[in-house]
Amino acid sequence: MSRSPEAQRFSELSAELTGLVNEAIDADTLDAVPDEALGALYAAVVRVYAAKVQAGAPVRPFGGNSGVSVTDVTISCSALLDSVQLSVFELGAWQTFSGLGGGQGKP
Repeated sequence: MSRSPEAQRFSELSAELTGLVNEAIDADTLDAVPDEALGALYAAVVRVYAAKVQAGAPVRPFGGNSGVSVTDVTISCSALLDSVQLSVFELGAWQTFSGLGGGQGKP
């Protein structure tokens, strides 16, 4: 099955951006990553991930060999919750009643 041109472009841009991010982390040049651009990208990724999950896609949050650590996830989750003023208790209640989250993306 061949991929659409849009899917191919997305994959290519994703690989390029992943490389740039890894270079910035490895070279400790995080100042080269503008906060506003990072926030815009993060928001776009969160939105498309949520849209795919809500549409019923069994999408995993990370690709293979992502290198994402427990600390990375904890920092990110805390920032996401804080940014929308959502407590962990509210998140747990939402997961219970919505049927979404809380197990999405597990192998």
